[in-house]
Amino acid sequence: MAKDFGLAVGSALQTREGTTRVAGVFDWPNDGRDTRFAYAFIVPVSASASTFDECWVKQWPVDGQTENLLYATLVAGSGSSNAGVTQVNKGFDAHYDARASYVNRSTRWMPWVGLAIGVLVGVFGVRRRRLEYAGALHSGQSKGAQLLGIGVETGVWAGLATVASCALLLAYAVRMSRSDWVMVLAAAVRTPLAVFAGVMVASLFAGLLIRESQLFRFFKKR
Repeated sequence: MAKDFGLAVGSALQTREGTTRVAGVFDWPNDGRDTRFAYAFIVPVSASASTFDECWVKQWPVDGQTENLLYATLVAGSGSSNAGVTQVNKGFDAHYDARASYVNRSTRWMPWVGLAIGVLVGVFGVRRRRLEYAGALHSGQSKGAQLLGIGVETGVWAGLATVASCALLLAYAVRMSRSDWVMVLAAAVRTPLAVFAGVMVASLFAGLLIRESQLFRFFKKR
């Protein structure tokens, strides 16, 4: 709410009770916690002012005895609503396992996907120039010199793409991460690095398979 309406500490807010000054702004990450507090004003009042609709307890890990303690705060009244114990943050319960959630994330396969894409790009990049490479061997170029050339050329365009990707991920991690952006970046750059590795290895391997004897067959297909 503070972001959408441009409110900050000290901002004046007009209410039916008069002008109110904002004393603080609280964070509300959308991680499963109660959605009512995404747009909410919290006003401190005296604990003895009246009875309240809710009683909160902050506890981790969750203990089953806490539920009995919360029910002990109930006050009998004439209302017909039923009381119950729920979690303010419904995204975390007693069985929450952060490590298992990270290991089983849907994006855990991205580095392998990136490696496969890099292999395909590397093979395609060499195969589309195989007539040129076979002709160079026929003209006297050594295999080692050719592989060195392939490695340098591939390293330039693939390396620049990788550096650009990592730079974008760095900027995004620094701007968006709330805690340890280094760990976030270390996990994010695995995919572009895997693509780069796949491109380099596949290019050199595909270049290694090209022989001078294939020149005329490549020429006929061309």
